[in-house]
Amino acid sequence: MEFTQDQINELKSALKNKQLSAYHNRIQAVYFRSQKMPYKSIIELVGLSHDTIWRLVKKYEQEGISALIQDKRGGRRAAYLTYEEEKEFLKEQLEASASGEFVTISQIHKAYQIKVGKETTREGFYALLKRHGWRKVTPRPEHPKKQTLKPFQRLKIKSTFKKTRKRFKHSRRYNKIRLMYQDEAGFGRISKMGKAWAPKGLRPQVHSHHIREFRYCYGAVDSHTGESFFMIGGGCNTDWMNEFLKQLSEAYPNDYILLVMDNAVWHKSRTLEKPSNIGFEFIPPYTPEMNPIEQVWAEIRKRGFKNKAFKTLEDVIDKLQEVIQSLHWSDLKSIVHREWIFSDFEFE
Repeated sequence: MEFTQDQINELKSALKNKQLSAYHNRIQAVYFRSQKMPYKSIIELVGLSHDTIWRLVKKYEQEGISALIQDKRGGRRAAYLTYEEEKEFLKEQLEASASGEFVTISQIHKAYQIKVGKETTREGFYALLKRHGWRKVTPRPEHPKKQTLKPFQRLKIKSTFKKTRKRFKHSRRYNKIRLMYQDEAGFGRISKMGKAWAPKGLRPQVHSHHIREFRYCYGAVDSHTGESFFMIGGGCNTDWMNEFLKQLSEAYPNDYILLVMDNAVWHKSRTLEKPSNIGFEFIPPYTPEMNPIEQVWAEIRKRGFKNKAFKTLEDVIDKLQEVIQSLHWSDLKSIVHREWIFSDFEFE
C-alpha cells in the first residue's frame, strides 16, 4: 500500500490523541509501515504478528482510521440461527422444560435439528444452551394435590399481620409484633449420604445404618430479623406442640407473634393451648415452599447429619443441639430470606 501524506498525518494525530491510547499498538504498527519499516522491525517494536500487521494495514486502506479503533473480536462466525432466533426457539420449549420433560438433551436437541433442517453436533447445541443461560437441574418436587392459592394466601397472611399490628399499635402490652414461620422435623439414626470433597481416585467410605429411632425438633424463625427459637421433643403431637408454644411464649413475653405454619393435625387440635401473645395463620395444603423454615432443616442436616452414623439417640440429640447453637442469626436470615415476604410485609 502506498500511503498519502494526509494518511500519514492522520496516523500521527491519532498517536498523539490520549483518548486513543488503548489502540496505540495498532496505529503505531500501521504508521511504521507508512514509513516503509520492515515487518521484522515492527514485530520487535509493537509485539504483533506479521499477519496481524498486514490485516491492520489492509483494514486501514479500506476503512480508514475507524478500522483501527474498533473492539470487535471473535464472535460467532457460523451459526444456523441468529441469537434472537435461538432465543425464540428456546422460548417455545419453556412449557415442556418447566414440567421437567427434558430429562436428557436428546429431546430438545432433536427439536432444534428439525428447526434448522439439518443434523448438528451435541457440542454445538450445548454451547447454545449455555449461551442462553440454560443448565441441567433437579426439579423441585411438589405434591399432586398441591393448591395454586399461594398469592391469595400471602394476601391473607399479609392482611392478618396488618390487622394485628393495627390492633396493638397503641397498646402498651406488646413491644413488637413478630411474623414467625414454624415447623417441626425429625432427626434420627438413619444415615443420610451426601457428596464430599476428595482427591481424584479416592472415593470416601463411611459407616451407614438404618435404625429407626428419632427425636423431633420444633422451630420458629423470624424471617425479618433471623431470630429463632428451637425445642427438641419426643414426638409430633398436641402435647409436644403445647409445650413448644408455652416455651415460645415465655421466650418473647413482651412481643405478639403471628405464627405461620402448615396444616398438621396437631396444629389444629381442639386441645391445643394457644398462649395469649401468639396467633396462628396457615399456609395452603401441600405448599411447603411457602414456609421458609423448611430450608433451615436442610441446612441443619447438611451441617451435622450427612455421612454420619450415630451410636445412640443421645448422640443425635447432642449433634442437633450443637448445630442449632452454631446457627447465627445472620445465617438464618440469609436462609429464610424471601423477596415476596419483604415486598408483601411492612416491618418496623
